[in-house]
Amino acid sequence: MKLNFIGKGSAFYPVYGNTGAYLLEGKELYLLDCGELAFDFLYEHVDLEQVERVYVILTHLHADHVGSLGTLISYFYFHQGIQVHVVHPERTVIELLSLLGIEQKGYCYSKLLPENSAGIEARPVEVKHAGNMRCYGYLLSDGEETVYYSGDSSEVPEEILTAFLADEIDRMYQDTSTHDEPNPSHCYYGKLEAGIPVQKRDRVFCMHLDSPCEEMLKEKGFQVVEVYSGG
Repeated sequence: MKLNFIGKGSAFYPVYGNTGAYLLEGKELYLLDCGELAFDFLYEHVDLEQVERVYVILTHLHADHVGSLGTLISYFYFHQGIQVHVVHPERTVIELLSLLGIEQKGYCYSKLLPENSAGIEARPVEVKHAGNMRCYGYLLSDGEETVYYSGDSSEVPEEILTAFLADEIDRMYQDTSTHDEPNPSHCYYGKLEAGIPVQKRDRVFCMHLDSPCEEMLKEKGFQVVEVYSGG
């Protein structure tokens, strides 16, 4: 399962774009988050005219993760007559879209990813990020591989770390910060160093970067996601 990354930056480091990713399986488009710059990126890099089904899997509702969701829904509904499937464990996304003037006839909401022809499964895992908002990572599976996508998270949940160390998770895409704070909302790379042995770090892909820290992370044995450029 190859995730194509739209961006790899944090909200306050827009140089790297909003962190998010997508899979294109035939004529089905699967999005992990839909930040402020996501629709622009997809419009430029994906042949949206050929897409027949769209699933947007949301980790949480901060703007850098949902900022162009309304535009995406409107584009597919009015331009192609397609209802986008919006997936998020919390119904607050309906309230958000209503405030944006997006009527429910333009999309389908579900707490969990519906069955789909590509056989993609997405199990939400609650993570620690914002005190005033429930946030989620996802265990994603296509029947061949299982990967973990953290969304914004101040730590790796114990169940995920245990499964990863036992090689039950093939790859981990983890929110990674260079700041060690007393009340963190993102995962300080030192936590990853402490919890993940060097020999397993090549399966950890750092994302949501807050600075140009790629070389430092790679020196420590981690991978860094690359933004998809087409082809």
